[in-house]
Amino acid sequence: MSLVNRLPPRHGGDPQSVPLAPDGLAMMDLATGVNPWSWPVSPPPAHCYQVLPYPCPELRSAAAAYYGVAAETILATAGSQPVIQILPTVLESGRVLLAEVAYEEHRYRWSRAGHALEYFSDYSREHIARRIIAGQIRYLLIISPNNPTGDVVSAADVRYWRSLLPSDGVVVIDQAFADAMPSSDLRVLAAEAGIVLLRSVGKFFGLPGLRLGFVIAEPYLLAELNASLGPWTVCGSAQWLGRQALLDRSWHVDMQAQLLRVSEAQGALLERMFAPYFDKLIVTPLFITMVLPLLHGDELQQRCFERGVSVRVYRGVDTAFVRWGLAQDQEMLAERLSGICLRGLAA
Repeated sequence: MSLVNRLPPRHGGDPQSVPLAPDGLAMMDLATGVNPWSWPVSPPPAHCYQVLPYPCPELRSAAAAYYGVAAETILATAGSQPVIQILPTVLESGRVLLAEVAYEEHRYRWSRAGHALEYFSDYSREHIARRIIAGQIRYLLIISPNNPTGDVVSAADVRYWRSLLPSDGVVVIDQAFADAMPSSDLRVLAAEAGIVLLRSVGKFFGLPGLRLGFVIAEPYLLAELNASLGPWTVCGSAQWLGRQALLDRSWHVDMQAQLLRVSEAQGALLERMFAPYFDKLIVTPLFITMVLPLLHGDELQQRCFERGVSVRVYRGVDTAFVRWGLAQDQEMLAERLSGICLRGLAA
């Protein structure tokens, strides 16, 4: 295991890792990619705290309806993170293929569990197929939409890649950002043999502190995961609030439209301000990623800090992916960035 894979990932939004904003300003936290317009939370009833939080059938039914899957194929978890940690330990050791630039917890957890890792940087159907065959891959890890590159995959491609894996192989698809981009939804693959879907309530609903997510897979694998996760994994308040949020269909539709509108506007703002300095700008409904040379990415992050704006940098071999979450106050973002020093940032 390399030293890089032994080190726990550093995550965006950790207040202890972000410098103070200048001149007493409050830092604009755009490092998380979480919807800044949270679903409106009301206080849960007292019984949520007075009894042990056994799985709630009503939450399971609401989640099955929201994701469009059979209830027996879905398991509630305390966010996607517990499954990302546990799944590599449930599956036998094998060779894993995953994106070179992506949410780092996947790389870290599969490596810690003793699997051999290989990486791809091209999401195309044939490139990944060649890598599966050449690398004798047993497990394929896909993030769609990928954080931070925005890549998405089709159900047809996933089925094709699954057919190239051994009979006991598994394709794991992390769809934490899919709620805001319905066209990326892969629910049609629910419970197909050797396919696992991870869904999260935190990003789209703007409730990362709720710690609620779901894994969609074959019932036998859900049973294995459930046994490894143990009892009472999702607190009572999260189960109660999660059910309300999943059933609020009018909010879902309105928020999808709002996120699309705001992300396009913020993308246009960043395009106007930074066009000469980046190689590519990727706009998704929940985050915008600026691709530029690695050294310039770190420098841009520092200059954003100096203007009271926190952004996250993902690092490839020689490329930086500077990810911007959506700003709740677009005028304030424009004002702060107007004073940024761009000298020396040419791509």
